[in-house]
Amino acid sequence: MVTAKTNMLRLCLAAMLLLAGVNAQADLQEAKAAYRNKDYNTALQQLKPLADNGVAAAQFYMGLMYDTGAGVVQSYPQAIAWYRKAADQGYAPAQSNLAIIYETGGGVERNYKEAESWYRKAAEQGDAAAQFNLALMYDGGRGDDIPRNYPEAILWYTKAAEQGNAAAQDNLGRMYENGQGVLRDLVQADKWYALASAAGHETAADNRKAVETIMDADQIKQAHALVLEWKAKRK
Repeated sequence: MVTAKTNMLRLCLAAMLLLAGVNAQADLQEAKAAYRNKDYNTALQQLKPLADNGVAAAQFYMGLMYDTGAGVVQSYPQAIAWYRKAADQGYAPAQSNLAIIYETGGGVERNYKEAESWYRKAAEQGDAAAQFNLALMYDGGRGDDIPRNYPEAILWYTKAAEQGNAAAQDNLGRMYENGQGVLRDLVQADKWYALASAAGHETAADNRKAVETIMDADQIKQAHALVLEWKAKRK
């Protein structure tokens, strides 16, 4: 039988857990602010207890600090260990960074299949950087491990491009211009080049000028209309 005392204890425990969660979030925000301000000593002091207690975002930042040597001695093994703790909890930025390490061979033997797996986990959660990097793998291929696959590249470039990733927009424009994985479509190519250029991508403006030299006035008008439509949907 549940007594009044038992209910009171449960309420007290729930309140304590809620307070602990609020305090942890406050500490995490302070740690992030310290990291952004390059106050790495403060960031490390606040992140380590949170990371030890299983806070995925704190584990990610611990991994990032060891990955880049920010306030600590650079260590890929430590970076991998912390990234993996967060990645195993489904934290997309950690999955994405862990994939980069496996793709580039930073502190581990290069493993494209492992990189693809982690990129995909993050990409499926909507991480634009992971979507772009996964598309790059399929776009160029990675030897026998990851065969070139233009339709998959188009799929992931599009997902990243729709989130405003300028590099993905530029590459998507190139694939539409060349008909790689899709039917050749200069209007779509111009649209994506224009969006990438507006976002400050270095080569997109030149790519846009080049593709417009082989387009007629009506096609250019259509592309401009698509750009305005895309922007309007995101206001």
